[in-house]
Amino acid sequence: MDGRKLTDMTLAAIVLAVAALSVWLDRHRDRTAGLAGSSDVPDRDRVRVRDDLRYLT
Repeated sequence: MDGRKLTDMTLAAIVLAVAALSVWLDRHRDRTAGLAGSSDVPDRDRVRVRDDLRYLT
């Protein structure tokens, strides 16, 4: 059983790390979004996806 618990904790740590990286990358993208194009036009698809994800959580 001890070996299985270690595997479960390792898997949980990996999932947590991937989730944290995803959140960090999304926030980083928000800060740099205006550098590569027009900053006065909102990204409607991004807003829609964000709203869909908020509905799911």
